[in-house]
Amino acid sequence: MQPNLAWFIALASVAVISPALVWLAMRPRKSKPASPLPVDWTLGPRPVFSADERRIYRQLREALPHHIVLSKLPLVRFCQPNDPRQVRYWYDLLGGIHVTFAVCSANGRVLAAVDLLLEGASAPNRITQIKQAVLAACRIRYLRCPADHLPSIPELQMLVPQSAVSTRGPQPAPAVNQ
Repeated sequence: MQPNLAWFIALASVAVISPALVWLAMRPRKSKPASPLPVDWTLGPRPVFSADERRIYRQLREALPHHIVLSKLPLVRFCQPNDPRQVRYWYDLLGGIHVTFAVCSANGRVLAAVDLLLEGASAPNRITQIKQAVLAACRIRYLRCPADHLPSIPELQMLVPQSAVSTRGPQPAPAVNQ
């Protein structure tokens, strides 16, 4: 298994499981009996990406091969409150908001976020305002692009700070002057 693929799988697993664990830990305890499980599970699989999302995902992977690209990542996965007593407030505000793609360094730090604007759909101004404020506070670059006008490979490469490229793998220890 390739190292980038292993990191992607590990981070994707954490991204999926962590919000559920946070939700379980933060929800109020109720003594209601659990509803019975369905007898027939009338569900079927569905693709994670739409055709437009697949296109930009491929472009992100081509433009940033040494980075991890995660999809549909909730904001609460890459920011935290400065005051631990305000976890509930921030979770309630941000818990349902996600970005279409997050570009991460090899160590899992989010460097950039990309939102794909689907034709005919528009995010409410409040959601957009929250995303922009959170990403700015966390010093994460943000790009919103319409599905019919995707950025070029060079434009996507400009999203990631050049200093992040040097941190993509093991680095030699700095020389010690004696």
